[in-house]
Amino acid sequence: MQSKDLPAGLRPGSSTSSEILQRLTAGSLALSMLFAGTAAADDTSADVSTKPGKPKASADEAKTLPNVEVSGSPVQGQNTPQAIDTIGKKEMAEQGVVRLKDALRNVPGITLNAGEGGSHGDSLNLRGLSIPDSFYLDGIRDIGLYQRDVFDVNEIAVMLGPSSVLFGRGSTAGVINQVSKEPLGSPLAAGSLAFGSADLRRGTADFNAPISDTAGLRVNVMDERSGVAERDLVNNNRKGAAVALAFGMDTATRLNLDFLHQDEDNRPDYGIPFIDGAPAKVDRRNYYGLANYDRNTNDVNILTSRFEHDFSPDLSFSNTTRAAHYDFQYILTTPNLANDFTEVPPPGTPLSDILVYRDQPSSGGSQTEYVNRSDLTSRFHTGGVEHVLVTGLELSRESTDLMRYQNGVNDIPPTSLLNPDPFDTPPTPLIPYALPQSRGTDVSAYAVDSMALGPHWDFDAGLRWDRFDSSFSEPLSDSAWKSTDTVLSPRAALIYKPDDTQSYYVSYGTSYNPVIEYLTLAPGDDGLTPEKNSSWEIGAKLRVLGGRLALTGAAFDTRLVNARISDPDDPGLQEGTFDQRVKGIELGAQGYISDRWELYAGYTHLNDRLTASTDPLAIGRFAPNTPNNAFSLWTTFEPTDEWVLGAGLNYMSHRYADTENTAGLPAYTVFNAMASYKVDDHWKLQVNLDNIANKLYFNNVYYSGADENHAVPGAGRTLIFTADFHY
Repeated sequence: MQSKDLPAGLRPGSSTSSEILQRLTAGSLALSMLFAGTAAADDTSADVSTKPGKPKASADEAKTLPNVEVSGSPVQGQNTPQAIDTIGKKEMAEQGVVRLKDALRNVPGITLNAGEGGSHGDSLNLRGLSIPDSFYLDGIRDIGLYQRDVFDVNEIAVMLGPSSVLFGRGSTAGVINQVSKEPLGSPLAAGSLAFGSADLRRGTADFNAPISDTAGLRVNVMDERSGVAERDLVNNNRKGAAVALAFGMDTATRLNLDFLHQDEDNRPDYGIPFIDGAPAKVDRRNYYGLANYDRNTNDVNILTSRFEHDFSPDLSFSNTTRAAHYDFQYILTTPNLANDFTEVPPPGTPLSDILVYRDQPSSGGSQTEYVNRSDLTSRFHTGGVEHVLVTGLELSRESTDLMRYQNGVNDIPPTSLLNPDPFDTPPTPLIPYALPQSRGTDVSAYAVDSMALGPHWDFDAGLRWDRFDSSFSEPLSDSAWKSTDTVLSPRAALIYKPDDTQSYYVSYGTSYNPVIEYLTLAPGDDGLTPEKNSSWEIGAKLRVLGGRLALTGAAFDTRLVNARISDPDDPGLQEGTFDQRVKGIELGAQGYISDRWELYAGYTHLNDRLTASTDPLAIGRFAPNTPNNAFSLWTTFEPTDEWVLGAGLNYMSHRYADTENTAGLPAYTVFNAMASYKVDDHWKLQVNLDNIANKLYFNNVYYSGADENHAVPGAGRTLIFTADFHY
């Protein structure tokens, strides 16, 4: 991990590096810095490395000298009493990562879901818990149902564990924050061109222009056309543009304006059905949808302003305002093993005799989000205790308008399991059958006090109050619900720091989700109560090898109550509640072993079980889509100043697909490699080979029953050539 990848807060126009590093040692305040939306010092202009152990450029020199890459110690969050994983732009570039979900394969506690009925876009499990409402962009919730591209991302930070004290509802297992690129103090013209397997063609450009000594403009653009190796009919078409303006850079009063646009028009992949409790043993290229019909489109527009003012070194204020609008449509057919008039084939049925029906859970609609968040940070002493107090107020309003279409599963002709016809006649035009509308307003107040009790002990205490008013209506059925949830979310942590290279902590925190969850689902019973969880965590963070390498370890115990699942026959309704307990261990290593050898590794062990359920057969079973063990590794070595060689692997053990543990996905290990060559100070060539052994494995899973399910294969062997330029 390099110093240019320091947590959010080191962006030009924000506080100085030394000030932020002081804050990072203040315990829980580091969390707000990581996710506040002020980016890490950007390294796009980096070409000439200063290796660990060599003199480093100062923060001001890094701003004014082009073509300087500053490397150093992995100091982020050293005294933060919570497990945090950061994925820098350097790691993403080396691995050829272009999507958020691909970058997150570096975090072994994350698995992917393949949803239906409105649950689309990036859908993940973190620490065994579903987190559809825990995506953040520059510290503000990003509610859209889309697949996030990283063309404008400088760093990804993943906070693991309950986080409602800072982020409010939805953060039951943690949050995932993208830190955007922001204007720099020097001119920049950079970009990349990539070509590869499955007709990949991708281009990005990154331009930075100082307007004055204290103002700057930055523009990033992206265009991609690609398929998926070994999944011939799947394709992705996406474009994006991001504009950032900064005023008052390196002054006491700063203003940042950011606009992000991303659109996509894809033929989606809903994978392979389960047969006898496992993904069917068929050709991995089989496509069970309708190629001339299936589409998912998204149009994302996000406008954000951030105002900051430092009254003094001990008192600062920030205000962030966001307006976002998301349009989407998911027109798709997915594999089903029965329709309303047939039965699931009994176990042992020859594969050649099985027909696959085409389910049609199509939907479209829009989402709108307005957020205003204000934070006041003060530093003061009471007796012998030094305080860093963050107080804040957050106001938000969200709305979702959906259109669900009649399911043509009974009308579309079935197809052969072994030899499906993806070019069958598309069904008749879609007919709306439901128009669900959701509205939500949230008023939140919070305070987090990080107290230095002495040179070796810190104590953090925080409390957040949320009032979430939500409503759901569906005019065609004349149904409606309203709900008001008022919740207190406490957090406390004790940190012991024997010296600057090690810290140990114990923490407790809570989180919640409201009754009308994620504004896309409504309760099927007005007696449902909010989903809540609580978690204990103990951990250690060490810096070894002269501060080059960060070692982390954490053990946690999380209890979730009143979790809900959607009704498979009507995803607009929720049914059944269950309780869940997750006990786990996380280990990590990140940084440099030597001046030329870098390491990024993580291991997670989860014991995730359902402790109560309306389904008696699920009690005591493992939670779905949660492996007991997962491991990720990425390492690079620089034999010369021009060459970089890299290799890595991702391992995931067996995981169940359903709550009764009747179906599952096999364990897998995928190996990846890369090599890059620096031609000169302006050009670099890189080749990536992913899934070297062409392993058949499954990334995403959806399982509501023996008739309705699918597992999505990961990409086969993929070769990518990239040319990066910088001027």
